[in-house]
Amino acid sequence: MTMKATPWRAFVRSFRCRIRQIAKLLAASIVLAQCSAIAPQDPTQPAPPTDYGPLVSAALKSFKGFADYGNFGISGLRWVHAPTGWSWLTCVRYVDHGRQRFYAFFINDQKVVNARYDVRTDQCARQQYVPFNAATGALDSPTMPSQPSSHALGAPLLLQGPIY
Repeated sequence: MTMKATPWRAFVRSFRCRIRQIAKLLAASIVLAQCSAIAPQDPTQPAPPTDYGPLVSAALKSFKGFADYGNFGISGLRWVHAPTGWSWLTCVRYVDHGRQRFYAFFINDQKVVNARYDVRTDQCARQQYVPFNAATGALDSPTMPSQPSSHALGAPLLLQGPIY
């Protein structure tokens, strides 16, 4: 087997061609990565429903075993693109037989158009919640957590030394 010597110019030409190909692929991947990171915007975003609590309450009351649920909380509204199209999303957090659950409600045109257990893209676990009266649909105002007073801690806790 004999090896043919490659002229220097041909080598440089093929090297430049490969560099251009790599640069094009890199530029395309950067552009595509930027496109996927930006959420699509809908220019026709309507005003959010002012009183969405009763809408969600009516949907919750149709759940089987609703009377066994407790400790309801509701999140604020977010404008999202869902399988049903653009709509307002609110999450409800509640306790079902000792287990915390999240449910997503999609609202459009003053009605609930879809509801489901939350999925990762709904991000219900990351939302902030206010107390929610599921029977009436009333949203309570958020309260600041209070710090326990020093009298509530008790003397043994204050006198306890460090544990090593």
